[in-house]
Amino acid sequence: RSRACHSRVGHFMERQLALRGHAVDVVDPVIEALPLLTRPHFAYHAGESPHQALATRLAAAQAYVMVTPEYNHAPGPALLNLLDHFGSSTFSFKPSLIVSYSQGQWGGVRAAAGLRPILSELGCLPVSAMIHVPAAHAVLTPVGECAGEDEARWTAYAARGIAQMEW
Repeated sequence: RSRACHSRVGHFMERQLALRGHAVDVVDPVIEALPLLTRPHFAYHAGESPHQALATRLAAAQAYVMVTPEYNHAPGPALLNLLDHFGSSTFSFKPSLIVSYSQGQWGGVRAAAGLRPILSELGCLPVSAMIHVPAAHAVLTPVGECAGEDEARWTAYAARGIAQMEW
């Protein structure tokens, strides 16, 4: 259920970022399939972490767009697990944009609110504008296009958050 929505929202944001000239490296925590955290990346000696390649990809980013579903009024557990694997040295001094979604009417706003202090602690401060997608399964198609006639509104909504992140 949620994976179908996640790819819709992820594809939508990837498209919106590309429209503004950004190269996008999608890191999907479910696809990365990190084990439940027992030893974070930064606890290994240099070169010994099994997650070095992912750490390198994450550190190379100039900004982060965190797309999260809402689970029990909180950010998605796969995203939280991924973030917990890496310390602030991976994410620091870069902006982030929070994008949340749900199948309900609130678009994951509680998950977004819960993600804000985590990203701040990691040093990738979230911009004030957030993007919330209610009824993501109805608003966006499986390839991330707007399902209704609101494409201009959704594009403008996404552009506001992206513009703050670019600043």
